[in-house]
Amino acid sequence: MEKETELKRGLGFRECLVMGIGGMMGSAIFIFTGSTGMLAGPSSILAWLTAGVLMMAIALCYTELAIAFPKAGGPAVYPYETFGKNKTVRSFFSYLEGICFFLGWTLCVTISGLGIAYYLAIMIPGAAGHTISIAITAILLCYVINLLGVTLTGKSNLILTAILLCIIIIFIASGISHAKPASYHPFFKGGGMGFVASVALAVGAFGAWTGITTAIEEVKEPEKNVPRAILLSLIITTIIYTLIVIALHGTVDASEFVEGNRVMLAPLGYASEKIGYVWLSRYLLPMAAVIAIFTTMLIGVFSIGRIFLAMGRSEVLPKACAKVNKRFKTPWVGLTIAAVASIAFACFPQYFFKIIVVAMVIGTGLPYGINIVAFIRLRHYRKDVKPTFRAPGGYALPAIAFVVLGISMIGLGLMEIVWSLIALAIIGLYFVIRYFTHPEIFRRS
Repeated sequence: MEKETELKRGLGFRECLVMGIGGMMGSAIFIFTGSTGMLAGPSSILAWLTAGVLMMAIALCYTELAIAFPKAGGPAVYPYETFGKNKTVRSFFSYLEGICFFLGWTLCVTISGLGIAYYLAIMIPGAAGHTISIAITAILLCYVINLLGVTLTGKSNLILTAILLCIIIIFIASGISHAKPASYHPFFKGGGMGFVASVALAVGAFGAWTGITTAIEEVKEPEKNVPRAILLSLIITTIIYTLIVIALHGTVDASEFVEGNRVMLAPLGYASEKIGYVWLSRYLLPMAAVIAIFTTMLIGVFSIGRIFLAMGRSEVLPKACAKVNKRFKTPWVGLTIAAVASIAFACFPQYFFKIIVVAMVIGTGLPYGINIVAFIRLRHYRKDVKPTFRAPGGYALPAIAFVVLGISMIGLGLMEIVWSLIALAIIGLYFVIRYFTHPEIFRRS
């Protein structure tokens, strides 16, 4: 397989596990916890725990698909392998999945780069005012690390995530040891709707485990290591997130989570100041935020590269997208596209945040939906494929996964839906052009 794909199997279980944890522990925990606290009060503790448990349903579907079709860029492969006999239909949904995955991660990498600039300015005041240049530098660094090989990417992520976890553990221990029982009352501050809305917001913080499925050709003993890494990284991240929110609400009173308060901008830093640890809020937590955001960017660029590799192999996109660097064994074309697109978005931050909800729809919701259907198709249509990992729950599992998806889309307005449809029309236009200019690709058996 390695000779055929030109990719190097340089990721063991440990690297895959940390890839999932490092990818998930990004900017969300440093920002979203303030918003969930405003929506649900201390019950956001249960909201984050619930979000992690619910995301497990989607992860189980993907895990079975990954073992059934162990190919690089897995999410773009699954619809191609399961959506019937018509190659045009299979190619279209593979293309739609891959391009939406690419857009979702590209926008995530861009937002993360801009977030790094903000947190870096807390530690180094001179960095303020250089947001775009810092974001571009961070994106380029992610690109270079990914370009130099999967082993370097895995080890870099391992070291950075280890540092991050040490700082997070310090915050959790400090917060819980100084927690006041009165801060947890009233527990259900926002009622039922506030709780559901906070679950919807928290679900978005649990998606980066998909990076493991894109790297399966580069994983040693993938049948064993990939399922363990996906599920265990999700369990560990859920526990850590829940402990962080317990520490936060134990030190910050529920009445302080209001729009305009500084706790909404930097909730963990605000909690550290309440404890009295200025060194934690001024230096360690901003450092943890920079590391967390950078590891998410690292996995984002990594994943995009493999998605383009898969679409180039199937010729859904031009074959050039499947090119692999002979020396470093990395999909350099896909990685370059990821870096260039992210840098382009980062140059226009004033417009970027207007389309972030649209990115959530076409970059997260739609790809998940397509591959939940792919899971059903695997069970119903591809009975010739017998993966060594079989997700529990039968057809109830994808039903739960669709419920999770519906919860994550709560709050969308008509304008976001309209703009999402316009974006999808533009995406579909390229496929139509490619279909009519290269009909032999889509009519081939």
